[in-house]
Amino acid sequence: MPDWQTGTWADALAEEIQSGHPGVRLQLGLDRGPYLVLFWVLVPESERGKGIGTRVMERITAAADLRGVPVTLSPSGTFGGDPDRLDTFYRRFGFVTNASRGGFGAAGESMVRAPRGPAAAGDGRDQWSDRLGRWASTPLRYRCERFLRPCSKNVTAVWTV
Repeated sequence: MPDWQTGTWADALAEEIQSGHPGVRLQLGLDRGPYLVLFWVLVPESERGKGIGTRVMERITAAADLRGVPVTLSPSGTFGGDPDRLDTFYRRFGFVTNASRGGFGAAGESMVRAPRGPAAAGDGRDQWSDRLGRWASTPLRYRCERFLRPCSKNVTAVWTV
């Protein structure tokens, strides 16, 4: 079974980040797709503004890129952050609004980032960037299963793989 299916690499990544940045707490997981989901991250108030959040996000996105896996998240003010500021922060790393949120087979989080780099381009997974870009920028009304007839007219159809 590939390691992206077991979730062990996501757990190991969270442990690695927390051991390298004492005080930082986060929860990562894998969702069907597969998507690496950043459920939450907490940088202590006394440590904010020092680039720790940037380094954490760089590590998370690098690990996802290495495996050719998209990353999803939903900015919130749960831990004292400003959702608008967090939205801007995550966009710096290539996250876009997930217009397909809630659609069949789509990531459930409000933002998504397609994988980049050698793994995404070199192992047949380069379609992620194009497809996630289309999914994120085009509102999705219906999603059709592969090889079924297209959705009725005047409906955007996106084929799953």
